[in-house]
Amino acid sequence: MDRAIFVALSGAVLQEKRMDVLTDNLANVNTAGFKKQKPLFEDAMPYPWGPRTFAQMEKVVTDMSQGVAEKTDRKLDAAIKGDGFFTVSTPNGNRYTRDGSFTVGPDGTLRSREGDPVLGEKGVIKLTSPDVSIDALGNIKSSGAPVDRLRLVNLNGAADLIREGGYFAPPVEAQEVPVGKETVVEQGYIEVSNVNAVRAMTTMIEAMRSYETHTKMIQTLDDMTKKAIEEVGGNG
Repeated sequence: MDRAIFVALSGAVLQEKRMDVLTDNLANVNTAGFKKQKPLFEDAMPYPWGPRTFAQMEKVVTDMSQGVAEKTDRKLDAAIKGDGFFTVSTPNGNRYTRDGSFTVGPDGTLRSREGDPVLGEKGVIKLTSPDVSIDALGNIKSSGAPVDRLRLVNLNGAADLIREGGYFAPPVEAQEVPVGKETVVEQGYIEVSNVNAVRAMTTMIEAMRSYETHTKMIQTLDDMTKKAIEEVGGNG
């Protein structure tokens, strides 16, 4: 069998994985704070002496480009302009998010959309009143009285963060670093997804067509192989 069929197969598998990533991006086009995923591809030659080059997906990385800040005028909404993340305490440890759509629990704890406590510089943030103000540095006041400051951090290797539900989990080697001086918090805003729906749909169509081309190539090569076998058998 001509090894070209495996080259075509690797291309089809790669496009299938690419479509999985694009589908996930499109599904989260309206998810606050969502960061689109980008697949990275590379060529691979399984045998140093082989004439065939196969395609494979190296890894999927996160595009951390800024999403648009959408005005809500809700006091418990906050958007980060610049780099960095809000820090949230979960049963699995600290997690990070760009979604600043917060709520207040029955005990006054400031919580994420998923219901986990939001962390400040002093620990879990507890409010004494729903009358909340948040300044550009993340300082929180409740009924005019200082409460805490949002724990804003960045992580080295942010593109390799691991998606975990609505949060990002850090790779083992990742470390928290301070946010840049240009980073500010905007109260009454939410950062929307950075997925461009039109562009994602166009890329999806391109991937589907490429997948179809590869599958047709596989069928053609398979037919050629069958024909060659039949001709050899007939000559025998």
